[in-house]
Amino acid sequence: MKYTEPKIIKQRKQKKEAVINFWRIFSIQGGLFLLTSILAVFSAFKLNKLVQTKEIYLPATSWQDFLFSFLFVTFFIIVFATYKKAGKFKEIIYKALFIISVFWGGMTILNLFMPVFMAVILMGILIIFWLERPSILVHDILMILGLAGVASFFGLGFSPAVVVALLLIFSVYDFIAVYKTKHMVLMAKEMIEKKVIFGFIIPKEFKFFKDNFKNVKPGRVARASRGAGAPNLGNFMILGGGDVVFPNLLVASVIPFGIYKALVIVLFSLIGCFMSYWIFSNQDKKEPMPALPPIAFFSIVGYLITLFF
Repeated sequence: MKYTEPKIIKQRKQKKEAVINFWRIFSIQGGLFLLTSILAVFSAFKLNKLVQTKEIYLPATSWQDFLFSFLFVTFFIIVFATYKKAGKFKEIIYKALFIISVFWGGMTILNLFMPVFMAVILMGILIIFWLERPSILVHDILMILGLAGVASFFGLGFSPAVVVALLLIFSVYDFIAVYKTKHMVLMAKEMIEKKVIFGFIIPKEFKFFKDNFKNVKPGRVARASRGAGAPNLGNFMILGGGDVVFPNLLVASVIPFGIYKALVIVLFSLIGCFMSYWIFSNQDKKEPMPALPPIAFFSIVGYLITLFF
C-alpha cells in the first residue's frame, strides 16, 4: 500500500525548509554587507588619523557635486542601456567602469594596510581572475574592497547631516526608479546580460560561490540592481552596490566623532538590510522593490541614537 504523507506534516516540513533557506541566504547577504561595513569603519578610522596628522589630504566634496555626479552617471547608463546598436561595445564600457571603480576603491583600502606595489599586485591579480576566470567569490571580494573604499573615502568628506539628507533623497529616488520609471529594472537586466554587476552576487548556498559568471543569467527581475538587490537568477540573488555604499557613507562620516558611534550605525544598517530581505521574502508575488528605504531608515535611527552619547 502506498503511503501518503499527511498534508499537515508536509506543510510543516515546507515551512521549516523555507525558514532554513531564509536564514541561510540572509547569512550570506548579511555577511557580505557586514564585512563591507566593518572594513569601511576601520579604513575610515585609519584615513581620519592620517588626515589629522596631515599625512594625506582628502578633497572636500559638496553634496551638490555628489548628487549631480550620481545623476549624470545614472542618466548616461540609462541612455547607453537603451541604445541597442552598441552591442559588444556596451560590455567593454561596463567592464571598464567596473574595473576602474573597484580598483580605485580597493587601492584606497589596501594601501592603508600594505605598500602600494603589493596593493597594485593584489588588485591586479583579482581583476585578472575576474576577467579570465570570473567566479562569484572573486566578484564579491572585489565588491567588498571597492564599496568599502568608496564609502570610507567620500564619507569622511561629508558631515553626518548631509549624508542623512542624501539617504532621504536617494530613498525617494529609489522608490521612483523601481516603482514608477522602472529604469532600475532595465539597468539590472542590461548589466546582468553583459556579465557586469555593480553589486553583490548572493548565492543561495555557500557552495555556489565557486560558480562562474556564466551561471548568472537574466531572468524575471525580482528586485532592481541598485535599488532592491535581487533579480531572480536561479541559485543567485543580487544586492545592489548603492544599498551598501550609502549607509556606509553615514558610517564613515561619524568616524571623527568616535568609532563606537560608527559601529552603532553599522548594527542598525544591518537590521535595515535584514528588514529589506524580510519584506522581499514575504511578498506573495516577487515583484521589483527598493531596498534602500528600509536600510536608510534604520541607519538614520542608529545615527540619531548616537547623538545621545
